[in-house]
Order: sequence, then C-alpha cells, then structure tokens
Amino acid sequence: MRLSIETPDAKLQAVLPWAVAKALSYVQTGKSGPVDRHERNGPGAGSVPYIPCYWAGYTSRTAFYSRDYCHQSAGAHLIGLERENLAMLRAFAASASKSRKWFPLWALNFDGSPFKLDWNSDDSFVREVPAVFELVEQCWRQYLWTGDRAYVDDPVLRAYCDRAMTDFIALHDTRRPNGIAEGDGSGDIFRGSATYNEVHSEAPLVESGDGIACQYQATLAYSRLLAVRGESAESRNYARKARELHRIFQTEWGVADGIAEYVRGYDRFGRAQTDFGLENSWFMPMKFLPEPGPRTDAYLDFIARSVGSPEGRPSNLEAITYLPGVFFAYNRTAEAWKWLAYIIDQPDKEYPEISFTLVAHVVEGLAGFEPNAPDARFSTISRLPDGMRSLGVRGIPLGRSLVDVCHEGLTRTRVTNSGGGIPLTWEARLYGSHQTLMVDGRRRKATSKALNGVPLCFVSITLAPGETVTVTAP
Repeated sequence: MRLSIETPDAKLQAVLPWAVAKALSYVQTGKSGPVDRHERNGPGAGSVPYIPCYWAGYTSRTAFYSRDYCHQSAGAHLIGLERENLAMLRAFAASASKSRKWFPLWALNFDGSPFKLDWNSDDSFVREVPAVFELVEQCWRQYLWTGDRAYVDDPVLRAYCDRAMTDFIALHDTRRPNGIAEGDGSGDIFRGSATYNEVHSEAPLVESGDGIACQYQATLAYSRLLAVRGESAESRNYARKARELHRIFQTEWGVADGIAEYVRGYDRFGRAQTDFGLENSWFMPMKFLPEPGPRTDAYLDFIARSVGSPEGRPSNLEAITYLPGVFFAYNRTAEAWKWLAYIIDQPDKEYPEISFTLVAHVVEGLAGFEPNAPDARFSTISRLPDGMRSLGVRGIPLGRSLVDVCHEGLTRTRVTNSGGGIPLTWEARLYGSHQTLMVDGRRRKATSKALNGVPLCFVSITLAPGETVTVTAP
C-alpha cells in the first residue's frame, strides 16, 4: 500500500502524491550506467551495475551524498525504500578507513565506489564532521522505523559506529581538547570542515554547533544501540557521555558572557561566534542539544527572525527543507507550516532532497508520528496549523505493519492498525493539560509530560490488527 493523504487543504492534498512519485523516480536499484558523471566530466565513464540506492544530491551527478542521504532516509522509508536505505548506509560505513582518519566518503557513485569529483585521494576528499555522526544516528533511527536488526548487528555498521564514537573523536580533538570532534579550521572542505555550512568562509570554525549537536545525538544513539546489543555497561557509559556533552554545552561551550544567543562555534583563534550561522545555528535545537526553556525559546525566535530576513535566508531550497522540522518539534506550528508551504510553493523542486523531505514533514511533522517498530509501538500528536481542519495519512510503514492516522484539528485523532497482523501500542498524545481523555467515547485517565519543553497528555492503547480507535479531548 502506497502512502496517501486526505485533507481539505488543496495545497497539501496535491503535493504529497507528487512528492511520493517524484522521490520514487530517483531510485537507481536494478539499473546499470556510468560512474563519475558530473558537470565537468560529461557523460562519465563505463557502464556498471548499480547497488540498491536513490539519488541524494544533484541529478547531474551519478552519486549519492552522505548529508543528503541522512536527511532523505526517513522519507525514503515511508515510500518503501528500506532496501536502498540499508545498502546506502552500509556503503558509507564501509568507506570509512584508517587512511581516511575514519571519515566516511562524502559522496559515492551509484555502484558504491568513490565519486571522484569529491575524492582525489585519501588525503584530499570532501569531509564534514556532522555527517560522521548523522550516519551513526541513522542506524538508530532506521532501526526504530524498521525493527531490522541489521542496523544493530551488521558487522560493517557495528564497526563504523564503534570507530566513529572512539577513534574518530580521538583523532579529531586536538586543537581544543574537550571531547568534541573538530574540523581543521581552514574552511577547506577537502581538508575537513567542522560544519555543514560552507558559506561562512570568513570565520572558519574548528568546532561547530551542528558538529556538537550531531555528536550529541550520535552518542545517545550509540548508547541505545549498545543496549540492544546487550552491552549494558558500555550503554550506560555512553548515556553518561551524552549527558556530559549536554552539560558542557549548557554551561561552557554554548554560552558567552553578555550574549543572549547560543554560541554556534569557535574559530581557529578560539573566538566564540554568536551571529546567525545557518546550519550551525539551527542544528542545535533541531538535534535537541539546548535545554528547553526561555533561552531556547528566545533562540528559536532568533532563528525565525534570521531565516525570515533576506540576508539570513538560505540561498538554496534544499537547506530550507530543514526548517519545518526545527519548528514542528517545538510545537511552533505556524512557523513550521510557513516554511513547509514556502517549499511547496516553489516552482522548481527538482532537487531530490525536496520531495523526500516533504513526505517526512507530513508524517513526522504535521502528523507527529514517532516510530518504535522493535517494540511494536508508535505515538502521534496533531500539529495542524490554523485553517487546516483535518489531515489523514494512510499506509505509514512501521516495521512490517501499516498504520493510518487521521487528525481532526488539535483535539481528535483516529488511528487504525491497518496491516501487518500484530497488535500495536499507540501512545495517543494531545498538546495541553487534560486529566482525562476520551477513548471511543469512554473517559480514561491521562498521563502528563513535556515534549521538548511543551506540555502534553497521553493515553496508551493496544490496537488489535484491523482495529480503529478514536481519542479526543473531553
């Protein structure tokens, strides 16, 4: 069953089928063709069989890129590209070697070989620190979506995660020894950039906000992967390391005297940078590194003002595709929808990242769907903007199951366990504080908690195969 949508919002109703079809058109699995085709190399060279993969980068290049892959993988899962996600992740993991100081290659041809536009030799290739850690995080995120133990047990992925979280950090923590991986401080992406932001070359960073944020999430992911492996002591050790990274950011790294905004990085002279830095600014809240509270709220306001100004708005649409996810996570629905609608309205949406992330923003953002396939669990929370009366998404793949979700406004959600043949546990969430929620018309005691600093309440419900349940605010 292909993912589908039902909503009275004409803009959204039209874009999801387009995004699904467009993303599927980028799949290269089962094809053969040249390698190293790019703008300066004409048609490329040879004709070889391609591994399971999809375009993640410019379509003028026969390649997929690590940063793009990490941002596209959730959308790829949602449209059935599980085989491709695993094969591409394994290919990146296999490319990290001692001679490359445990950096994975930035780009691979569709056959999994080094894409030579971005690789001259093992001493000269594009490398950016956040990608190292996002690939570790993807092992955990795709395990949550699929329940596939390969993301935990595959020897190539295990070795990659082990090296990334140990040897890589040790080799790249020399200029400011503090446990945080660094770039070389030159701003030259062929020598090693601390950040995804390739624009701010006037103050090249040694440590960056997106670098430390991605390392934080990778440390959490690695701790959880170790727990699933049964390595309890090491899992607790890395959970402690994650807490320590968070503490360092909150009390030392991320703060500067007399400056309200968080520090987004440090240059080669040790100077803190606090202006707007695109990715090295918005990745920090996107990866939940800052503690929720007034300072983080103010920083989200700062990001919103910055990207809303002509000088702060990213020049490339694919960078803007991160912004809905930044704001949805903190229930800043109006700002998130503003940027999602902006992306939808752009006439040129040919870059692959755009279609894949549109799919993910509908499911993970608007529908608030969080997976836990290994435990046959999931949660939902409505983030519909003002004026969008309802949103139904059918055929959300969770492991081998399918889930249908329909939100009516912010206070009524209907879910069906529509395929897979096993019971699922649904954590039905609503923003706000309610002592009880109505489950198919019957009042049930609700549990309260906060999600990224925003209060919500929930009830947990077991859905038998084929069963539909509706939860509403009283």
